[in-house]
Amino acid sequence: MAEDNPLLKALPPELDYISYLTVLEYNLTAEQLPVLHNILQDTTLTANIGWDLVHLLLPLLPESQTCLQDVACLGNPREVVLKVTELLEGLATLNGSPEDEGDQEELAEEFSELEVQEEKKDQKEQSTVGDTMPSQDVASRKDTEQKDKSEPQGIPSKVVQFSALIDMLSILHPRIKTKHPSRFLSTSLQAVLPAYATLLKHDDTTETLLTFIKTFAGTKRPKLPPRKSSTQILTQPQAHNTSLSAPDPEGNDEPVALEEEALQRKLLQSFLTFVVEGYMSSLHADDDVVAMSWSSRLRERLHPDKNIPGRRTLCEAFEHDEALHRRDSVIGRMLALSRDLNLSPSDLLQALTSQEEPPSTTDEPDDDLPSSASDVPHSRPGCLYLLCATIASTTLFHAPSSLPTLDAFPTYSSILSTLLSDPSSPSIGTESPSTIDALLFLGVHILKTSGLGEQPDDDRIFTDTLRLLSLLSANTPFAPLRYSAHTLTSQLLHAHADDRVRLSFIKDTLEHCPYENLKASAIGWLKEEIMSANNNNNHNKNPIDHQMVSVFATPTALESLEPHLILPARQLSAEQFTANVPFFMAVLNFYYFVLCVPGLAERLDLDGVVDGEGWMRDLESGVREFGAEGGGGGGGAEEGGQGLDELGLLEGVIAMCREKMEEMEERRLSCAQS
Repeated sequence: MAEDNPLLKALPPELDYISYLTVLEYNLTAEQLPVLHNILQDTTLTANIGWDLVHLLLPLLPESQTCLQDVACLGNPREVVLKVTELLEGLATLNGSPEDEGDQEELAEEFSELEVQEEKKDQKEQSTVGDTMPSQDVASRKDTEQKDKSEPQGIPSKVVQFSALIDMLSILHPRIKTKHPSRFLSTSLQAVLPAYATLLKHDDTTETLLTFIKTFAGTKRPKLPPRKSSTQILTQPQAHNTSLSAPDPEGNDEPVALEEEALQRKLLQSFLTFVVEGYMSSLHADDDVVAMSWSSRLRERLHPDKNIPGRRTLCEAFEHDEALHRRDSVIGRMLALSRDLNLSPSDLLQALTSQEEPPSTTDEPDDDLPSSASDVPHSRPGCLYLLCATIASTTLFHAPSSLPTLDAFPTYSSILSTLLSDPSSPSIGTESPSTIDALLFLGVHILKTSGLGEQPDDDRIFTDTLRLLSLLSANTPFAPLRYSAHTLTSQLLHAHADDRVRLSFIKDTLEHCPYENLKASAIGWLKEEIMSANNNNNHNKNPIDHQMVSVFATPTALESLEPHLILPARQLSAEQFTANVPFFMAVLNFYYFVLCVPGLAERLDLDGVVDGEGWMRDLESGVREFGAEGGGGGGGAEEGGQGLDELGLLEGVIAMCREKMEEMEERRLSCAQS
């Protein structure tokens, strides 16, 4: 009966508000939620107790969703928004490593209050009905209770709680009427991001945040067509009728200043960029699909002749695979929201290339609140992803877009140096695969649309950019990214007008680079330069020095590189010799290429510059000596077997070169006799 319900019997003015909250703490159950919903329609009551109900209702989700919305619509918005913010901070703390153990204990107590209430309720019920309940049923009930308490399934997941709290924020913030609403908004957004970071693996959290941002952004574009979704949102924010919300009891109707509106917009723009960064960092990467695979998909579009016949391309995979297609859909929604928030591609580019450091914060909470739009930083990786998404919408999906002017120098080189580690750091190439993929995609797009553009006056800027890209090709663990980085490095190198600069970079790589695979790439660059120079030796490719013939069409290039190509094999230990076998193979393949092109060996004075015969004798001697030692690797049987296989391949390539040299010598003698 209604008069026997403790929630109704204790209603104010029967008890004061504080005492009534105590009654709620001890008696609130899922069965009482419909009663509480009716009680909360009293706006005066809800305005006074709503803020202290949120932590009681949260563990009762999803049944308590309606009551939480009542609190958001009718409670004091300033008090409730602070409580929601505190609980969001608790979600982040309970999921991660708390900075303040005291705060963690306090928040944990709030989240466990439901269990205390249930235990007291059960004790009360057992005292009243225990005499009429069979003892066996009581024992069975206790076993069930113990099982329920030990199983986490009875407690709403953090994803459900997160969605409910974000849903409340979307109602609360529009209700706050003050001259500086950005202060409340900034505090809430700073609490949301750490909680989101602990739940990135759940697609529902990203969907929830995009809906939340949409609440503030409005619609400035046609509605998107419906799309497939691979997930079901457990507690999805919905549009709310703001006319049902109570006014802010502490509010005023003074108009918000233009500067304040600009600050709120900048806060939402910044928040979106950090959400984008978080989402992209959560995407899985492997040797087949790396995050969005923008760079690989663009390569497929630009060079369809290189796609393997009969094998599904990445463009096709993203179109037909539901999980991959969803990545495109989510990024598309993020891009649409950036437009709704007036975050233009030019703004994104400015944030990426700005040399100013993000505003620093102090330990004082009040000092963390920005006072102007210029105090609010964007996430640079997030801006990169949105800019690349804009470009991808045009290059991959043929959607119209207005792009800012992009050039290799200084724009692209500045972005690379900002988002990648220092070239001297061993961590370069270990950055987020999403970031590397986006940077490579951007570089390929710029070279395709604008070329090298105006070359920097300082050659070190050019070589530093090449060094960053080449180190990515050597260090990143994902094969598609290594290939894209190598291709982009090669294109950028060959695009420079000064052949002396190109030769200098190749020489620097061979002389100083510690990575054997990158040295092999340098030999490939040399081969491509020689091929290009000898195919176009009648063109002036070096207007700087006004030379009619490229340095790569003369013996000069080989003379400069010979000490770094022909390593003294006799002076190497067994381990050093085996480690350099891939490099020896690359040099021998280059040597064989020069021998095979008619007239090229003579133009480059190959015999005069390189003692090929003597070097190959030294290599053969090393193969025999270290092969007899089991491969020279010093490792186990498996490593020794691999070393022997490599030495066998090296011996085979040496034989090919000797055969070609003998063939050329026979041709030379034949010409001399005739």
